[in-house]
Parts: sequence; C-alpha cells; structure tokens
Amino acid sequence: MNLCPRGRQHGGEMAKVQRRYEKKTRLSGKSQKGKDVSKREITVQMLSADVSGKAQKYSRIGPREFVQLYDDDDEDLDRFYTKEEMTIERVKDACLKHFEPKVGNNVVCDILAGGQGPSCASLKQIPNMNLIYVRFINKSSTADAPVFVDDTDAVHPQSTTVKRKGSNSVPSPKKAKISTPMPKSLSVTHMLKLGKLINKSTTTIHLYGFNLADMSWSSSPRAVEFSVSEDVLGEGAFRKAYKAESKDESFAGSWVVKEYNENALDVIAETNQTLETHTKVVQMHSLAQNFASQLKTSVEQNVMQESFGDCFHYGSVYLGKKGDEFVTVEEFVDGEFSKYINNDGTLCKNVNEVILQKAECLSHFSFEKSNNQVMVLDIQGCGYSLVDPEVASSSLFGENKELLFTTGNL
Repeated sequence: MNLCPRGRQHGGEMAKVQRRYEKKTRLSGKSQKGKDVSKREITVQMLSADVSGKAQKYSRIGPREFVQLYDDDDEDLDRFYTKEEMTIERVKDACLKHFEPKVGNNVVCDILAGGQGPSCASLKQIPNMNLIYVRFINKSSTADAPVFVDDTDAVHPQSTTVKRKGSNSVPSPKKAKISTPMPKSLSVTHMLKLGKLINKSTTTIHLYGFNLADMSWSSSPRAVEFSVSEDVLGEGAFRKAYKAESKDESFAGSWVVKEYNENALDVIAETNQTLETHTKVVQMHSLAQNFASQLKTSVEQNVMQESFGDCFHYGSVYLGKKGDEFVTVEEFVDGEFSKYINNDGTLCKNVNEVILQKAECLSHFSFEKSNNQVMVLDIQGCGYSLVDPEVASSSLFGENKELLFTTGNL
C-alpha cells in the first residue's frame, strides 16, 4: 500500500523517534523490562604494584572508584554492542584512562584475581566482575610485567544484546596463534668462535624496589644482568654514572648505574653513616617523584593544563647490590642535560625561562605540601625528565640522631 507524501513523512518521523528511543535504551543499559543489557561502568579497586608483608598481599590504594567503560557521547554504539562488546583489554584501557592523573601514562594495567593475585589473562579468570582489582606497573622497570594475550573469550552482556537487523549469527571467537620460535642461524665465524673461551661481558646486580604506598622495600631482590660500560657517563658531587644495557625481559633497554665516589665515601664515614643507610637516596627519589606527580594532578584537577603546559616527572630508581657494593640503577634519560636549581637553592638558568619557573614551582610546592618541613632541590635533567633530586629538611637530624635523607642535606 503506497502512502501519500504526508503519510510517508509521518512514517519517517516515527522511525526517528524509534531510533532515538533505542539509543536511549542502549545508553541506559536497560531493556523495557528493566533488565541489564550491558555494563556502562565497573567498580575498581586500585592496588599497589608489589606485594608486601608476611602474607605477601597487594595493598589497597585509595577507595573504590567507578570507571566508565566508554564515553556517554560516543555515537558509534553499534560497535560497542555487536562487535567488540566487553573484553579484558577494554577494561584495562578504561582503567588506564581513568587513573592516568594518578599513575601517569608510562604504565601498564594488570588485572588481579584478588589481593594476593594472580594476574588475569581473560575475563573468565576474574572471580567477581562486580569488583575488579588492578595494579599499575612501570613499562620499563617492572620485575613481573603481566603478559597480555588476545582476549577473544569476551564476556558478553547478560540478557538480550542489542543487534542490527538481519544479524542471525554470532561470529566465533578467534583462537590465539601460537608461534613456534625459530632456531638462530649461525655463521661459520660464530660457530668457530664458540670453540674459544668467551669472557663474561655482563654484571649481575640484585635490585630492590621501594613501594611508597605502604612505605616498604621488596622482600627479595631481583637478579638482573647488565652490560655496564667502563667509561664514566658523568660525575656529580657524590657519585659516578655509567651507562648500562639489559636484555632482561622486564628491564630491556638503557639504564644508568651510579656508584659512590671517593668524596662521598669520606663524607659518609665522617657522618658515621654506612653505604647501606646512604641508599636512602632511593626513598628520597620516591618522595620527589610523589611531589612531581601531585603537582601534575593538581594542575589537571584545576583545569590548568593549557596555561601551565608540560609537568616535570621522575623515572624509576632501584637500590642495587653488586657483590658487596651498593649502587643505584636508574632509567636512562636521553637528551641535553640541564640543571635548573642547585642543591643549595641557587637558580642555574635565566629567571625568565618558563622551565626554570616550573622548577621553582615544584620546589615551592614540595615546601607547602610538607608544611614547611622539606623542599625538593637539585632539580635537573633532560627537559621535563628529572634525575638525581636532593631533599633539604628543616631539621638536619631525626629523633634518634640519624641524619635525615643523604649527605646532600648537609
């Protein structure tokens, strides 16, 4: 039956109303009978990156939070409800986006089954989808980085999923491809070289990490092999720096190994310290790193990103033990080195330079945040990537007469 022009117009308006109603239904996540069709958000509990204590548990960080799985104004709803639906990668991406102001963007998200783990490789391994536990691990320095797999066994929403008309089948999940490693092809020269004694070219350093969230060190070290250069990369007032490379899966890339020089050894001896206690430099670095992260969060929360611009950040640092010698192992920062503020508070660049003003801002921010007790100094690095901070305190010694922080505080 043919409709008159007015009838066709009326039919078109009805179709638009129906489409708007369907879109609203999908956004609300409920069907006409009030049943859940999909999850718009999940409840997430953030945990520490490492376990601690006798029970070897991950510590809770902050309260539980609601995390949006997708933006409410996303128009491509069919893509969310008929193709991808809910996967573990979707959950990780949503958590990375939600917690980025707190953890930064140089981390990976690891979903845990509970406070003692283990890591979940698929949604099927998550015991309770009503509460998801996550931790965030630095991409370049995690000792137990999670393995990401193709989560093809996606959990499809309960009840009825909204589908396109004419869709009569659900595509079968893809199976993860298992690749067989190929043996290395050796040249005749390499074959003959194996007949000679090859000198060991790597150094094993046992690394300890410090968890600022629960104020504890890792209970056991991680043995990592490094190829350490014999040439000095640089030398400061207390330490010499050597560039190092590692092929370890969790530490692959460039690092800097720092050893104490003769001047530091003399000062440490004069102040009745030991090299082991002097490795408070790692704890001090964690404090400076926390101040820098808090400043970045404050800028973002006050919607000042455009006017303030880039923020400073510190990389990862570990306490290392090389034989009987204590060292620090830090992420290598490439670029032109600059010192902005000295360890006595002296400004080292033109006061009109924006990056120097931001360095002053970080130093003043630490002073205010600590109720005038400490101040981050020796602000230096390559661009906005900082290294080797010093912390000055209002009191030189603690209650037990122990020197606070390091010899740079003298």
